[in-house]
Amino acid sequence: MGKIKVLYIDDEIANLNAFTASFRRQFDIYTGTSADQGLEILKNIPIEVVISDQRMPIKSGIDFFDSLLELYPNPIRILLTAYSDIDAVIDAINRGNVYRYVSKPWDEYDLRLTIENAYQLHQLREKNNRLNLKYRKVFSDSSDPILILDSAGRIIEFNKAAVNFISEEKQQLKLLSIHDIIKDDSEEFFENLKNKEAISDSEFQIYAKNNEVKDCLISANEITSSHSEIINYQAIIKDVTQRSKTNQLILKNTIETQEIERERISRDLHDGIGQSLAAIKLHLEFVRINASKNKPIDSELNIISSILNDSIHDLRTICSNTLPIVLKEYGLVNAIKELQINLSNIDFVIKFNFDENFPVLLKSLQISIFRIVQEFINNSIKHSEGTEVNIILKNNLEYVILHLNDNGVGFNIQDVESFSGFGLKNIQSRISSFKGKIEMKSILESGTEFNITLPRL
Repeated sequence: MGKIKVLYIDDEIANLNAFTASFRRQFDIYTGTSADQGLEILKNIPIEVVISDQRMPIKSGIDFFDSLLELYPNPIRILLTAYSDIDAVIDAINRGNVYRYVSKPWDEYDLRLTIENAYQLHQLREKNNRLNLKYRKVFSDSSDPILILDSAGRIIEFNKAAVNFISEEKQQLKLLSIHDIIKDDSEEFFENLKNKEAISDSEFQIYAKNNEVKDCLISANEITSSHSEIINYQAIIKDVTQRSKTNQLILKNTIETQEIERERISRDLHDGIGQSLAAIKLHLEFVRINASKNKPIDSELNIISSILNDSIHDLRTICSNTLPIVLKEYGLVNAIKELQINLSNIDFVIKFNFDENFPVLLKSLQISIFRIVQEFINNSIKHSEGTEVNIILKNNLEYVILHLNDNGVGFNIQDVESFSGFGLKNIQSRISSFKGKIEMKSILESGTEFNITLPRL
């Protein structure tokens, strides 16, 4: 670290020489015989401590310090005086922001210690100034609205983003308080801030420009002095309106998908197991009547046994379609293989290729991929009039890539009714919930192809 730069102003040359002789080894000394000479030195040298004699012709030490406040506020000021006039000292402290006064003749040890302490204060102020400049830059450049509030919650300062978000009229913004812009629970918010010292990402609705209500997250904290006294409060607002709308859409689509799934299960149970149980009831009634008349019942029992076997198969199929046990216990690849086997008894070919050592994925992601595959196969069997579905499952460090295609009749993607009828809404909902992407190709009489990319994490 370099020597402390000290400027000493005194109209008596002997005092300047004595000061230089005493401190030239400890400090980097600059001297002048008048306030004007001192100002010239300050123009060119980054002085850290300024010492001035009080009694000088033309301009006193107090007047000299007073003139420095606007031009050179950073140097720490020390007043030398041969008088014990307390009024002059008070005036120096009030007007010139004097750090300390030293009586003449000065004691060398005491003055050296005073200069060193003044330098420490200078360093603290410089650090504080740098932090303030950094904060001011962050404050002004932030894309999030930032408000500075007083102890009553009134807005006393704000950045450009706050003006753009809340009100284009700066003067109008200064007339508002946090209670004016938070739609509900503003009192609770401010009380919590006072009690907790900080609030992180609390959800509130904010009145923005044109009185539009926005969903926001607010983080707030106290601004304290060096003595830990609360000066003001800072509130940072994040507009999450679009995110809220997206979440609502995902939730809506999820609920719709669940309802469609329940409807499908209900229909499968009614059309399959329900009708089988009704048939069994009829045959059992026939068995009871024949048995009471001692007539043969073997054929009826065989029919009942056959219906029960079919019902058990249908029930297992429904359970497998709902959530295959193999998916839960052995993972996605084995679940698709089982789906492939279960459909091998129909006149429809399912080909499945996948990367070796396919990783274990999040359970929710595995289920969604399985449902997409299942939906695509079901749609192809029911609607495509094709004979084959190809499934390709690939993986890299960031994404799962799913390729699906069939050789069916295809459909017009621009046709909203076809789009909805083919169950694509459910597929898109699942993909959107993971922030994935889908590329769809379908040409009439040439089949349908989906290329789906899903983030792994």
